[in-house]
This record gives sequence, structure tokens and C-alpha cells, in this order.
Amino acid sequence: MRSPRVYVLAAIVVLLAIAAVALPPYAQPQGYHQFADRRSWLGIPNTGDVASNAFFLLFAVIGLWTVQLPAVRAMNTAARHAYALMFFGLLLTAFGSSYYHWSPSDERLVWDRLPMTIVFMPLLAATFAERLRWRSDMALIVLTLWGVGTVVYWKFSGNLLPYLITQGGSILLLLLSLMLLPTPWSERRWLVPALACYALAFACEQLDPVVFRATGELVSGHTIKHVAAAFTFFFIIRMLQRQHLTMETQQ
Repeated sequence: MRSPRVYVLAAIVVLLAIAAVALPPYAQPQGYHQFADRRSWLGIPNTGDVASNAFFLLFAVIGLWTVQLPAVRAMNTAARHAYALMFFGLLLTAFGSSYYHWSPSDERLVWDRLPMTIVFMPLLAATFAERLRWRSDMALIVLTLWGVGTVVYWKFSGNLLPYLITQGGSILLLLLSLMLLPTPWSERRWLVPALACYALAFACEQLDPVVFRATGELVSGHTIKHVAAAFTFFFIIRMLQRQHLTMETQQ
């Protein structure tokens, strides 16, 4: 019998889906492309925001290696596949974000956001699969296709709202899952610094020019956002490398 907590999460999923299709459309603000640090170096435009994507590439490669370790291979297939797809999405994000920041525009932003959905939706699917003991990849497929679909929909309709609700909703559902659903796996304390890095990344993104001025134009908020967001996955990697089934579950 399912816990009432599962039905609460399911109800939130339904409400988010309804909001994504029912609320008035919202267009991409063009001011979004005006980043604080536009300096070039060695022929690379917007060097800070482009080069900082190397951290995504680094942790994506380490993450793809990590999912081959016995500690991860011991997980059910649905969780393992979701984590693997998440790191693959992170690899694509390194290139997509670099492509976008080289010459920011709506057309290039599509190739930044598409791989991002292949990061946060599989992470949500991995969390569900781990805590609800799911073995099927169906949730991973559905969530990932939904995320990618919101970007495609924005591309052709101009309505960004479904993407924003999906991104924000996935974070909300992830946090609620961590609080409400027990896990049979140890080392989940590493998610605390991971979430702290994500919060720092979000704050720095919103304060891009403020950070740039505060650091004497040494580094912008958006550049720090890339580094902080990448280190979110450093802590997830450490969690996966060190995890094991708890004694209660083994018994």
C-alpha cells in the first residue's frame, strides 16, 4: 500500500502539469542575454562564461566513470540508468552552454536548455526510482521527454512558462522527495552541500552584475554560477562513490 506522502507528490505533479499548460504564456526576456562580463581573451568572446563550462565537462566525465563502480551498479536499474543519463546530460550541457555563451541569443539558448533538461529531469527520476524502489525506466523516459518537450515548445511557440514551471517544479519535487521519502542508501548527507551549491548558483545568476562590480570586475555572478552549479555534481559523485545499502534494508 502506497504511503499518503506518495499521493501528495503525485498531486503536486498533476498541479504543476496543469499550471504549465493553463497559465498565460510568458516570453523569453531579451535582457537575459545581456551578461555582465563580456570580456574576450585569446579570441574567445565572453571568456569567463564560456570557459567556466569546463567544470561541467570535468564532473560529467567523472560521473560517467562513477556509474560503472560497484557501489552504483548495486542500485536498481531505473536509478542507475537515471544517474547515467544525468551525467550524460551534464556532458552535453558543457558544450551547449559554451555554444550559447559564445554569442548569446534565443536561437543558441535552445541548445543550452535542451541538455539542462537532460540533467534535472533524470536527477528527479533517479530520486523517485531510488526511494520508491522503481525498476522500470518509464518514469525516466516520461520525465525526460517532458523536459525536452518544454524547450521544443518554447522554441516554436515563444511560451517559456512550461519550461520554467518544469525546472522549478523539478527542484520542488526533489526537495519534497528528500524530506518525505526514505531511502535505503547511505551517504545522502552529501546532498546538503550539493543543494547549497545549487542555491549559490541560483543567487549568483540573479546577481550577475552585482557580483561583477563587487569583485572589482574580476569575475561575474554568471561565471561563478557555472562553477557552483558544477560542484553540485561533485557532491553527488561523492555520494554515489561512497554509498551502500543500510543494515536495515539488508536485513
